[in-house]
Amino acid sequence: MNSRDVSFKERVANRLRYLWRLAIPLWKFRDANRGTIEQRIANYRFNREMRNILPFFMLKWAGIALCLMKMTELLSGLMLSNAAQSTDHLCATLLCMGAGIAFAFACIVLLVLTTSYLYLSCVER
Repeated sequence: MNSRDVSFKERVANRLRYLWRLAIPLWKFRDANRGTIEQRIANYRFNREMRNILPFFMLKWAGIALCLMKMTELLSGLMLSNAAQSTDHLCATLLCMGAGIAFAFACIVLLVLTTSYLYLSCVER
């Protein structure tokens, strides 16, 4: 491998990490299950202070889930239309399946963010 390939791989990895951090805010929180008791308490307090960023991400993921649901509805309507040819039907089927799986993933992420926010808001240690 030459240095150009390594730098390209590093750039791709950095871009993917950046996109992941735009989508998921959990990297900003600290692990409150490890360390001494004082460290755990300090990490939990830090997480409680940082919980205010979670509603923005919950709205973001709710919007993503809504868009994916509408895309699934649109593609399933295309699959059901009589004018669709066999190749269009196959593409619409595969895209509809992908959109449905992505919708399920978005709902799971939304559920995790919501439960994290509620836990940090309601439970005091």
